Formats: sequence, C-alpha cells, structure tokens
Amino acid sequence: MSKTRTVRRLSSLALLFLMLIVISVPLSAQEEAVPLLIFPVDGAQFLPGTRFDFQIEVHADALPEDFSVTVNGEDAATFLGQTAVESSWMFGDEGDETPAQAVTWQQLVSPAPGEYIVEVTAGGNTQTATWTVRPLEAGAGARNIILFVADGGQIPLFTAARLVSRGQTNGVANDSLSFEMFEEIGLSRTAALYSVITDSAAGASAWMTGHKAAVAATGSYPNTSPDTLDDPRLETFAELIVRTRGMSVGIASNGDVTGATGAALYGHARERDDLERNAFIAAHLDNGPFINVILGGGSRYFIPASQDGSRREDERNLLDEYQSAGYSLVQTATELDAIISGETLPTQLLGLFNDGGLEGWLDVNVYPENAEDYPDQPGLVEMTLAALPVLNQNPNGFFLMVEDDYIDSALHVLDTDRAIANAIEFERAIAAAYEWTQANAPDTLIVVTADHGFGFDVYGTVDVEAFNAAEDNNGRLDAIELEDEALPPTYEDGDGDYYPDTWDVSRTLATTFGSHPDYTEDFQVSPSEREPVVPVDEEENEFIDNPDDDPNGIVQVENIPIDGEDSYHSMTDVPIYATGPGADFFGRVIENREFFFGMMRAIGLDPLTETAP
Repeated sequence: MSKTRTVRRLSSLALLFLMLIVISVPLSAQEEAVPLLIFPVDGAQFLPGTRFDFQIEVHADALPEDFSVTVNGEDAATFLGQTAVESSWMFGDEGDETPAQAVTWQQLVSPAPGEYIVEVTAGGNTQTATWTVRPLEAGAGARNIILFVADGGQIPLFTAARLVSRGQTNGVANDSLSFEMFEEIGLSRTAALYSVITDSAAGASAWMTGHKAAVAATGSYPNTSPDTLDDPRLETFAELIVRTRGMSVGIASNGDVTGATGAALYGHARERDDLERNAFIAAHLDNGPFINVILGGGSRYFIPASQDGSRREDERNLLDEYQSAGYSLVQTATELDAIISGETLPTQLLGLFNDGGLEGWLDVNVYPENAEDYPDQPGLVEMTLAALPVLNQNPNGFFLMVEDDYIDSALHVLDTDRAIANAIEFERAIAAAYEWTQANAPDTLIVVTADHGFGFDVYGTVDVEAFNAAEDNNGRLDAIELEDEALPPTYEDGDGDYYPDTWDVSRTLATTFGSHPDYTEDFQVSPSEREPVVPVDEEENEFIDNPDDDPNGIVQVENIPIDGEDSYHSMTDVPIYATGPGADFFGRVIENREFFFGMMRAIGLDPLTETAP
C-alpha cells in the first residue's frame, strides 16, 4: 500500500469520526453538546456467550458531571457486573488536537437473546445504541468448515476464468467451474462500517466477528487514540471455536499470513501496516498460539530486525520461538511435501515460503525466471491439501481459511492475465478440497466467496495480429471485437490441466476497469508482473503512465485522483457458493457479517454452555 493512500486513509478516518459525531446531535444542541462515540455501534448484533469490549469515547477535557451510561435503563456498571476502566488521550493534527476521555468495559460476555438499549449522556448530549443478541440456531451437522476467499474476486473474473480454462462451443460452456455446481449460490454485500467500499481487513473482520468493521480494521472498532492496538476488541470466530469447543484452526494463503485476510482470525487493531503485523504474529504466540496450521508468505515479519529483509523493529526471532512452541517449520514445497508424506503428521505446522506474498501462478509455472528468489514454493492446491490432514486429526473439528491473495495484487496493477491464472488455481484448490472432504470428512461445510470486487469486466475480444499491426491508437481500437463480432478467445488446454497450454494466443479478452490511473493496455500477457505507472518524483504523490509497460497499448485516461497509482476496489456485491451441512444459510443475499452467524449455525456451537476439553 502506498504512503499517500495510508495518510489519506488516516486523515479521512479522523474527519469521518468528527462528522459522524456532529450529525448524530440535533442542530439546536450542536454548539454546546459534547461529542461522543459508542462502541459497539448502533445496530450491532451478537450471539450469546461471545466476548467483546464496550467503550464510550467522549471528546472533552474531562468526563462531564452529567456523564452516565445505562443498559436497558439500569446503570451500566451494575447491569454488566463490572467496573469500567478510564483512559484519556489527544487526537488530531498537531496544534489542533482534541482531548478524548474513554470508559471501557473489557471482555464482556454477550447476555441472553434480546434487545439491549445503551443510553449515554455527556455534557448535554444523549445518544443511544440498540444491540441485538440473536438466539442460537440448531446446528446443521457440520464438524468442519473451509472458507475459500478469492481476494478481489467477483463474477466477471470467474466468468473469464471459466472461458479461458474450459472454453465454449456454440455459446455453451464446455464445463463449469467446480464451485459453480455447489447446491447453494448467493450474494454478499460488502460495505464497510463507515464507507460504501471495503478493503480486505474490514471484509474479513466482518466474517470473523459478525460486526461491520472500518476500512483497515480487524477484530476491533476504531477509536481515535494514537495507539492503533488499543481499540475495543471483538472475539473472532477462530478464537471462539478454540475457546469453547477446542477445534483446530488453519490459514493457507499465497499472500502474507500477517496480511489483512489472515490476520482477521487472530489480529485486533484498526490499522494493517508493519506495526500491526509485527504485533499480530507476536501476540498470537505470546498469548498462547491457537492457529495450528499457518501456510503462506511473510517470513520478513518473523525474523530479527538485524537480518536482511526484516520488517520487525525488534530482535525477536519468531521462527525459533514458534518452533520452541511446538510448530514444525517448513520453507519450501519440497519440505512441505516431505512432512505431510511422513509417517507422523505434525499437530502444529508453520510454512513460510516467501518473505512477502508468494509469486503468482503464471510466474511460477510459465515465467519461472520471475520466481528465482523462491523457486521451490508450493501452490494453493498443495498448501490446501497439506493443511487438511493436519487439521483433521482433531476429533472436535476444524476451521480452515484458504485465500488467494494474489488475485487482488494482480487486479490492483491491472494485470488481468495473472488474475485469471490465479482464479483458475483458486478453483483447482476448491476442487481438490471438495474431493478430499468427500473421501475423508463429508461433514464439512465449504463456502466460497470474495471480500470485495474490482470494477473489472470483459467487454469483447481482441484480434492480436490486427492490434499489433495497427499504426495508431484508432487502428488498435478497431482490433477490438464487440458483441456479435466478439469471437471466443483461442486458448487451448491440450493436456487437460485446466490451464492454457500457452497464454500468447491470437485472440484474447478485451478487459476494462472501473477505476484506474493513466496507463496503456495491449490485452496481451506480460512476461513479467505489470508496472502500469511510475511516480513523477520521490514524494510519490503523483503518478503517470509507465512508458515501458505495454508501449504499444491503447491509452487509458485516468479517472482517479492524481496520487492514485492502481485500480481500486468497487462496491459490487460478491458471489457466495456453498456446499455441505449448513450451506442453505448462504443461498441468498446477505451482509458479509452474516458469515459469522451462518458458520456458527452450521457447527451448532453454544458459547454460553460449551467449554473446550
């Protein structure tokens, strides 16, 4: 993520807090009323027995004399049976800072089902928040859950992946993607807590907590304190199933395991940068590690600051510490295969195969010179099939999140071929997992979805020979075939592995993005990862078309601010595909926070009465 985008996000969040506070107060009282925030927010929903922090934030030099908090008309401390912790801080720009007072009840347990009205008065300002504790639903018979996440995936991408990998004859697809045959298909709304567009952190946090999250936040509501790790916390689904039922948990990702999606299982912060990533992976170890299988990239957050490539700010060697805690460490595909093929499976497995995210499928399998630093890294299929038998040793069941993070990385830089290739790999991992569960764990719910989409779509096909022979922009545009002229692309799969035998073909897809900087597009596979823009200067606050990226391409005029450097997420609803016990919950249009409740229903967990053995 760019420096400019991070700064913009932070300043926008502070401004948004102030706007939300002001508009929640009647106009007649805005001049004298003391601003305040309530977390969890109005409309929050819970299940009985889940844990959460309750925080009131008041923007004043001290708590006003009339400060009071009630729950269903009763003093909060009495109702909750706990004394609050008070704290204070300053926030805002230097020289224009605002004082804040906070009152926090920590690690509360959600009560019995019902409606709970929180009323807060401070300095003449009275606000209410209504919380709903939903009744537990009878279990659907699932022992295990696998959640497949296509980071940035959406229906147009899956449609393109089907066309490229399966082809079509006389307008009919030659075959379906494996998950398109699942018995339940639905849609998920993706909006974040305060914005109509989400990011991966907020999306995954909604699945894991049942609460909407602010952009960049995981497992917490965002207050205004300078400390990004002290925000009011929410227990995650992963933490809950370990605490109450003793289930096993795993992450398999071709991204960084400390990144937004994976961190939503165990991280609690309102940001997702280096500071938080370092804290997440260390805190998981220090507080008693509960994720049994961790497979992916991100070794730079595990090694001491003095080692080359480290992103840590201390000298802790978490690779050694995780091994001391009982984890078996593997760092290549060969080592992963050896340990899974051994006589005794490990119960805790840490596999880190790259210092950052893993290379994409195209660069590992078609352009291996791009993956020379880590030539022996596993793919998503291999990591998925390695995680499953390790997790399945637990008779209490397991939860596995499998993420294709590279799809998002490719779409951000407008690299459609790499996104499509990884979408095919993602589908192959799902097919492999489905086959494995049918043979070894049929009581497994499999859910496939995305955290957000992009403004990506296919609007035609391209005659590559005519495109490359054109002498100007208009000539290249004429090589794009629309509607009745859009003949199928010429990818072929002679060896039956679902991937094209070559990506350099005579007719390709004409693709477009809803948001993008100035760049050029030739609709042909790039032999290396795309770099569509370059910064104007060292400040990196303005970007222009990279003349070395697709120099023979069509000029695409920017439609985003000048400090934008790539394609951005969109507000589209994303698809859900589900099969197995409890799948019926997902066959409709739902908010992303409903995943938490659907997964709890599938396994029939009662947090009020169950205790891990």
